[in-house]
Amino acid sequence: MEKLLITESEAAKLLSVSTNTLRTDRACSRGCAYVKILKDGKSRGSIRYKMTDIMEYIEKNTIKLEE
Repeated sequence: MEKLLITESEAAKLLSVSTNTLRTDRACSRGCAYVKILKDGKSRGSIRYKMTDIMEYIEKNTIKLEE
């Protein structure tokens, strides 16, 4: 079974970028959609990425050349 959520490191590898790039993109409200998992009223949490969101992001940012 394919994992539904993957870590920031796994997402960075799939997208061929650094984890710092993903963090910068999140801070600037750009890049791939992500999930923030919070614990009991805390404002900080774990960041995860949905595989479906990563695939959608790749598809939206694919430049197709005309033949």
